[in-house]
Amino acid sequence: MISFIEHNDYYKHKMPQILENPKRLRVIKKELTASGFLERKDVTLISAELATEKILKTIHTEQLVDTVKHGSMVGDVAITGDTITNEFTFQAALRSVGGAIKAGELAVSSENQVAFALTRPPGHHATRTNAMGFCFFNNLAIAANHLIEKKKAKKIAIIDFDNHYGNGTADIFYERNDILNVSLHIDPKLSFPYQGREAEIGEGEGTGYNICIPLPEKTGDKEYLEAFDKIVPSIVREYKPDVILVSAGYDGLNGDPYGYLSLSVSGFQAIGERIAQLANEVCHGKVALTLEGGYKFDELGRAFTASMKPFLTDYEFNSKKLLSNLNSSGNKNQIKATLGELKKLLKPYWRID
Repeated sequence: MISFIEHNDYYKHKMPQILENPKRLRVIKKELTASGFLERKDVTLISAELATEKILKTIHTEQLVDTVKHGSMVGDVAITGDTITNEFTFQAALRSVGGAIKAGELAVSSENQVAFALTRPPGHHATRTNAMGFCFFNNLAIAANHLIEKKKAKKIAIIDFDNHYGNGTADIFYERNDILNVSLHIDPKLSFPYQGREAEIGEGEGTGYNICIPLPEKTGDKEYLEAFDKIVPSIVREYKPDVILVSAGYDGLNGDPYGYLSLSVSGFQAIGERIAQLANEVCHGKVALTLEGGYKFDELGRAFTASMKPFLTDYEFNSKKLLSNLNSSGNKNQIKATLGELKKLLKPYWRID
């Protein structure tokens, strides 16, 4: 069963001159409808619930919560240059956290449950203390912590395939080992948030549990998937999480105005395949996803739908058609060097194939 979690509040938050806007959800919903996704018996739409301020403060400081709340009351307050409130922002942010929590609870409720919260604003850049990068509160981090605190999961793996490193998620869980955080992202020398190097592997009890896989500019499907395959499956299998949570960003599409990778629609389908197969192996198919980036509007809907196809009950894995549609950037040597360095750093903590 796939559940898409949505709410009208997600469309009300807007920021001037910034592409993180309601059109993103409209093009996704349009493609879900046009593709027949929403007509399937194994797909359902669910309304997001409203999170409480108390839940926000399990992860974020009271000062951050108050800053976003008061900024929304005033309207049009720039917390940072690219993270701006309007009068609906705080309500939308509470609803985004509520959607992420709902997705997590649905995913752990029974086997083969997949839930995608179509959250706006996104969340993976929000740290404990700061809003940034279009993100006010860290939706997925709050949901993960909620599942742990409520004893609905003991161990959680987070996979982040956004073009940008989820620095907020890393910040929040950097010293914890009950959350494994894995991120594939553009080389931090090239783009915000200018973090996410191989050596950022966690601290204290969390050492080895923050996995950064930085990729060179214009990395294509085949190289991206090779990087995923060389690192992610063996670590997640060894970790044996109770559920996989996903920060799903689509700004890795070739030509995304805020992205630097060169993934195709088929590439996102292949990413979905890998996550679905991994979840089937390690946690009975339990997956919860939240929406992060993605701003190439003419392909966003198709990339989103493609990434969700592998979670359908009648999906055909590893089709020749999909494999033939994957692109290549030819920068294997640079990625090989990155993976070699990463394996050396992680060797004391994981058995990497």
